[in-house]
Amino acid sequence: MPVELQERVHEEVRRCRQRSGWPLRRSLRVLGVSPASYYRWRRAASLRDGGSLSGSPRSPVQPYEALPEERATVREYALKHPELRHRELAWRMVDEDVAFVSPSTVYRILKGEELVCPWRRRTKRSRTADEKAQRPDEIWATDLRYVPVGPRNYYLLSFVDEYSRYIPHWNLLGRMDGVSVSVEAQAAVETLPRDAQSELLAHPDIRSDNGSGYVSREFAGVLAEHGLAHRPITPHCPEENGLCERVQRTLGEALEGEELKDYFQARDVIARIIHWYNHERLHSALGFLRPVDYYRGHPVELHEARRQKLAAARHRRREANLRLRQPTLPWEPAETIA
Repeated sequence: MPVELQERVHEEVRRCRQRSGWPLRRSLRVLGVSPASYYRWRRAASLRDGGSLSGSPRSPVQPYEALPEERATVREYALKHPELRHRELAWRMVDEDVAFVSPSTVYRILKGEELVCPWRRRTKRSRTADEKAQRPDEIWATDLRYVPVGPRNYYLLSFVDEYSRYIPHWNLLGRMDGVSVSVEAQAAVETLPRDAQSELLAHPDIRSDNGSGYVSREFAGVLAEHGLAHRPITPHCPEENGLCERVQRTLGEALEGEELKDYFQARDVIARIIHWYNHERLHSALGFLRPVDYYRGHPVELHEARRQKLAAARHRRREANLRLRQPTLPWEPAETIA
């Protein structure tokens, strides 16, 4: 709200109190202004005018505010030690009997003197449309996660089709070196469709992090043999492989209630969970269809079938609610459902 209108509200409240004796909150309720907003405006006005407005709350005196000489000491010490952060700076001054102020007070003093850079939120880069998969088997993402089984840890390696979120291949590994990862990459390639001459019909690009298994010579050799490109993400930017990371998180959440005792029992449990993920779970990013519907199915036809069912039910409800004696024309096939 503009400052002029804020002052007009304040003037109306003051005039109403003088003439009718109404309390402040009653006047604000009639004007449609919340008390919190009103008091915030008065505090801002008090700061602008040095606290000279009548009726405006004054800032209370802080009994433990740092003294001017302490502020000067902190500033001088910080200029002598620019390599120290404010927390270490505060405790060093306490140990050396220079100044006795808390780290938060040191930070406020340095910020007021423009000697620290304010924290800035890191901006994440969103992938553009041309970087996203537009059809099945165009981009596969792969990653590993720890899976505790009994007294030791194993590694769940999975390949995820980015277009459909389908997991075409996975395995539970005892090691995550280049040989183990390359063997599973070969097994994942074997799941791709082939023609009559046993030639691959799809050549997905492989997206992965920069783990030792993915940057190994063996892994690169398997991809080169089948003509697959490797897209390693930028180091220290796991959000670029976020889709696979999210799938791994879903699998991890499903594993939380399971007690994995040995390797073979763990494989059976993980196989059941991945079958549930691929063939039973409705995925919100896919319009609440299953990943298998997008990977090897016909999602457009499934969405159209849903739309027709909703439209037919909507037509029946209209006839029943209006109690029409003469049935109306059936719903149009192209009718949209909001």
